[in-house]
Amino acid sequence: MSNACPPEQDGDFTVTHAMEVIKKLKRFKYFEPSLGILGFFLFVLCFIGSLFYLDYTAVTTLFRIPFQSEGFQPIFCCRNSSSNSSSKVRIPFQSEGFQPIICCRNSSSNSSSKVRIPKVRIPTYYQHSLQLDDGGSAVLSKKMEFLSEWGGGCDVFDGDWVWDETYPLYQSRNCSFLDEGFRCSENGRPDSSYFKWRWQPKNCNLPRFNATMILEKLRNKRVVFAGDSIGRNQWESVLCMLASGVRDQNSIYEVNGSPITKHKGDLVFKFKEYNCTVEYYRAPFLVVQGRPPARSPRKVKTTLKLDVMDWSSRKWKSTDVLVLNTGHWWNYEKTIRSGCYFQEGAKMKMDMDVESAYQRSIVTMVEWINREVNTDKTQVFFRTYSPVHFRGGDWKTGGACHLETLPELNSTSSPPSQFSPKLQIVIDVLSRKSGSRGNKYVSLLNITYMSSRRKDAHASVYYLRSHPAALHRQDCSHWCLPGVPDAWNELLFAMFLKHLKHETSSSLPHQILESNGTSS
Repeated sequence: MSNACPPEQDGDFTVTHAMEVIKKLKRFKYFEPSLGILGFFLFVLCFIGSLFYLDYTAVTTLFRIPFQSEGFQPIFCCRNSSSNSSSKVRIPFQSEGFQPIICCRNSSSNSSSKVRIPKVRIPTYYQHSLQLDDGGSAVLSKKMEFLSEWGGGCDVFDGDWVWDETYPLYQSRNCSFLDEGFRCSENGRPDSSYFKWRWQPKNCNLPRFNATMILEKLRNKRVVFAGDSIGRNQWESVLCMLASGVRDQNSIYEVNGSPITKHKGDLVFKFKEYNCTVEYYRAPFLVVQGRPPARSPRKVKTTLKLDVMDWSSRKWKSTDVLVLNTGHWWNYEKTIRSGCYFQEGAKMKMDMDVESAYQRSIVTMVEWINREVNTDKTQVFFRTYSPVHFRGGDWKTGGACHLETLPELNSTSSPPSQFSPKLQIVIDVLSRKSGSRGNKYVSLLNITYMSSRRKDAHASVYYLRSHPAALHRQDCSHWCLPGVPDAWNELLFAMFLKHLKHETSSSLPHQILESNGTSS
């Protein structure tokens, strides 16, 4: 019996202790402030905050990011651990918000690491990643907007053709300002893929074409295209693009009543609502083609006066936007073989080759701009050579392109060699004249490379309204509309808007100075 008592006492004690704990819990007020609980939560918050602080310290130590409240975030420094080198890139930022993740990729080891950076908001046109290229330089890979403050360094001519279901910008059947030779779909071309491709620069985005906005910018202005029939191809594209933003198509008319089809002279179309004219002047060489001097060799039928601009140039120089082009006719067939030789002053240049003559004509063009054009008023563009795509011959020996239905995608970064000479001549001349007033204001509309990849977009056999042309009489020089020239004009208007924006920003300091001077 004495051995049975202790266990009963232990059980009673345990039950009694449990009852006391339950009574205390019942008396506890859960929402009353408690120093212990508050202290516990403060400890947890401090612990979590220390983790963030350590992470932040590690990031700033590794990448050396000095934060500022406004202006520019001067340096992101990405270290290449394999070479122990670093590269720096300037990134504009604002003080509010967060840039969640920046990924620095090491191209040599193909590894990446992610870090969180607080209180930095990189503009939305940057992708949230920095990559080290093959040279160890940090590269921002997201495309910025060309018209943005930081888009000026973007090469809009380096890019790719991308499929875009929202294209074309207009339909040929809805535009009355096209020659029948450019109306490929209406002339029986069965596919429509050729006008579904949009030009996309690699490092920036072009503004979406807005006809109404462009017309407003062109109010009370003249736009002149001067050059060969490919220039006319581009000019008609502009007419249709702009006309798509005008409700009353009857308010667009040729000022002399001339029809656009089969007309070989100058044409001036007026957009009445905007008091704007879009003009075309036929000048296939840009310099004068005329009779040879007296006592010239019998084989000389005409000459190109390489030092004299086309007679119609007096009508161009007072325009607001001037788009020049030449190159299509600068070949052996159109010149020497046809009895057209070269002349400077009164002297014949019987031994001059076509490329040398073309170079001399470009020099003449630049000198004329320098001498005759008020570039404070006139924005001058030179559109480079438009490639042809004859296969198996040329335009009169059976060359063909009618079976081409796709562009060349993911091609090389330079135009094919057969297109390079004329392009290189223009670049060389403008480079040599870089110190002159003329070249300073000539914008190069370099469409040669992008167009060399569009073998699918020529008129081919679809330039006759009644029936397809014979296979041995194809047109692989001119372009269907809508089509490739629309992309040229998107670039043209993007550069035009960029120029206007630059002019506006440049004039602000002067306006501020004038207002300060007036107030004083």
